[in-house]
Amino acid sequence: MAPPGPGTAEVEEALAEVPVPEDVHVAVVPGGAERTDSVSAGLATLRTDVGIVLVHDAARAFTPPEVFDRVVHTVRSGHAAVVPALPVTDTVKAVRSHGDVEIVTGTPDRASLRAVQTPQGFLRETLERAHAQVVGARRHTDDAGMVEASGVHVAVVPGHPRAMKVTTPLDLVVATAWAEVQGEGARTGPCLVVLSGLPGVGKTTLARELCARRGAVHLRVDTVEQSLLGSGIRETELGAGGYAATLAIAADQLRVGLDAVADLVNAVPEAREAWEELAESAGARLVRVELVCADEEVHRARVEDRTGDIEGHRLPTWAQVVERAWEPWPGAELRIDTGRTSVADAATLVEEACR
Repeated sequence: MAPPGPGTAEVEEALAEVPVPEDVHVAVVPGGAERTDSVSAGLATLRTDVGIVLVHDAARAFTPPEVFDRVVHTVRSGHAAVVPALPVTDTVKAVRSHGDVEIVTGTPDRASLRAVQTPQGFLRETLERAHAQVVGARRHTDDAGMVEASGVHVAVVPGHPRAMKVTTPLDLVVATAWAEVQGEGARTGPCLVVLSGLPGVGKTTLARELCARRGAVHLRVDTVEQSLLGSGIRETELGAGGYAATLAIAADQLRVGLDAVADLVNAVPEAREAWEELAESAGARLVRVELVCADEEVHRARVEDRTGDIEGHRLPTWAQVVERAWEPWPGAELRIDTGRTSVADAATLVEEACR
C-alpha cells in the first residue's frame, strides 16, 4: 500500500530497483482514507491461489524474519488469525477524564496483557469475511480487532523488540542507530549465553528453546558431570570438575564461531567470573541470564514433579533446593521470573540481548 497520487508512483519507482524472485508478484496499491479501506484494496488485488494473508505496518521496518515465519507457521498449524506480541512490562492504568486531570479507574494485571505488533496473519477467507461483516460498524485499529469482533479467536505468538513502530522523533533516533549497527555488522563474534539459577527454575527448557532458535551448542553441566561419574570418578572427587570440563568444551565451540548456551546453577562468584573471562578471551558477546521462580508453590511443584532425562542422574529434592546457597548475579544482563514469563517470551528477551 502507498499514499494515493504521486506517492504511489514514488513507491513503484523505488521498488523497481529492488531485486525480487521471479515467482514473486509485487503490486503497489493506492491506500484509502482509513486503514480498513487500504487493507480491503490490497485484498482485492490478490491472486486467487493466495490462501494466507499477512498485514504488516511499514513503520515496523526492523521486524526480524523469524517473526514472519512464526506467524505463517501458526496460521498453517490451524489458527485462522495470528498476531505477534510482547509482554507488557509497564504498569498500565485505566483512566477517565475529570476536569483538567485524569482519574485512575483500575489497574489491569499486566501478566495477561500483550503489546500487539505486526505482521498479523490470517486465512484469506477469515480476513475477507471480517471486512465484509465489520466495516462500518466501529473503528478498529488493527485487522485482528476486526477478526475478533467477527467471532474468531486470535492466537498470539512471540513478537520481537525490534518490531517497534517508528512513529515519534525518538523512535526515529533508535531506528537510525539500529540501521547504522546493521550496516556495520551487528555481531563480529559468537554469543555466549550463561544461564544461572536454582534447580527447577527452567534453565534446561530455556536453553533448548534458544539452541533450537539459534543453532547454538547446549552446554549442560549435569550431562558433563554424569559422564565423568560414569567414567569412574567418584562423586566425592568430582568437585568443580564438571564446571571446568564444561568451560573447556565451551571454549572450543566459541573458537570456531559457534554460539553457546551454558546451562548450570552457577551460584558462586568464582564460577561466574570464569565464564566472564572465557567470553573475553574468546571475543564472544556475553549475555548473563539469572533465572528465578518467585512463586514458591510453582517452583516446588516443578522440582517435585519433574523426571530425569540423564541416565543415573539423581534430581535434587525440594529440601535440597531450598538449602542450596544462592546469591543474585550482579551485572547480569537479564533477570527473568520463569513463573510469570513463558519460555517463548524469555527466549525472545535473550535473543535481543544477544544482538
